[in-house]
Amino acid sequence: MTRGVSRRGFTLVELMVTSAISALILTAVISSFVGGIRLLKATFATAEMSLRSRDLRDRLLFRAAPIHDGTVWAGLLSGTNRNDVLEGNEKKIVMQCAALKTSGNATANQTIQLIFKDFGTEKCSFFSEDRYDERWSHRWLNPGGLNLLADSDDTPPLTWARKADNTYDKSRFYIHLSGRMDVAGLSVEHNERIVVPVFGRQQETRSDGKGGLDK
Repeated sequence: MTRGVSRRGFTLVELMVTSAISALILTAVISSFVGGIRLLKATFATAEMSLRSRDLRDRLLFRAAPIHDGTVWAGLLSGTNRNDVLEGNEKKIVMQCAALKTSGNATANQTIQLIFKDFGTEKCSFFSEDRYDERWSHRWLNPGGLNLLADSDDTPPLTWARKADNTYDKSRFYIHLSGRMDVAGLSVEHNERIVVPVFGRQQETRSDGKGGLDK
């Protein structure tokens, strides 16, 4: 006589409950993974924007044009002007300076003329009108092609410094970088202010110990 063996399996309800729990756990894991990837991309974008901003700052201050025509061209820290440095309602930089030839000790006259291309839009960038710069792209002042002046409509890229009495201080001006870019659905921003003292002009000092730097 053969004795029957009882085989107990999962009921339909148990399978449905197990599938639902598994789906919830899998959804949570996938959401965490996707969120981590987005955060990682945003972190890399923030770091890249910071590095590009530093690159742009160094180029503006020390080498407003790449080496060409056998000349090492200077930057804004070497520039001066008898008149106002900022023209066109503070939308253009005009400065005179001396560049250095790569051979010998000779110098060359240099005129730095920087304007803002596509002002007030997310594509806003520096563009050089310097007659010496006809042979190189304005992308020299837009490293990485990032939107380092994306908020130019809300934050003026150029402003004069202010004295203690709130009047203009023509001895220095500020370049405001307000970069913005979208990465994996996240908005990445970078704000920075570059202080440019005008060569040959006395800088104001204040009794409050702030060194003359206004807010």
